[in-house]
Amino acid sequence: MADLLRSEHILQSNLNNMFAILMSLCDSDMKSRVESGSNYAQMDDDLDTIKLLSTIKKLVYSGGTHKLKIHHNKAMAHMSLMTLFQDRFQDIQEFRDQYVAIRRMCDELELRFGRCTEDVKAMLKEQGNDNPTTAQLKKALDKIEDGHHAILFYTRLTRRATENMSNSSKIVC
Repeated sequence: MADLLRSEHILQSNLNNMFAILMSLCDSDMKSRVESGSNYAQMDDDLDTIKLLSTIKKLVYSGGTHKLKIHHNKAMAHMSLMTLFQDRFQDIQEFRDQYVAIRRMCDELELRFGRCTEDVKAMLKEQGNDNPTTAQLKKALDKIEDGHHAILFYTRLTRRATENMSNSSKIVC
């Protein structure tokens, strides 16, 4: 019984610390936006770290309930993806992790690439499927989008590598 009470005390202490740490990591603008939320008082009383993280995520990705920044965030995510290249001495795993993080941000913002239903229907028709179901269309769209991201990743990876190889092969006199 004493172990259970000690564990509950440690858990409560950790929740207090986690909530405080998360709030301290927010800048003053974000902190005021979180605190002005309708459910902040309840969150603060319960020290609900998950609700706090959810609120912060909502504010960061969508600009809050008024969605003022969602178009800007989508444009910035797309630009981040398009301007991403592997650095000269960057490890491929590190570059992949960087790419995956930006892709997750695009997914969170519901930013889609290569999602043309008519092209997918034509492709499926060429394969002999004249009347695809909704599930078949979704599966084909997802496959095309994954292929699009594979091509993006590969070109971002190899373009820098190709530039580096061509620059290093030049002889300077």
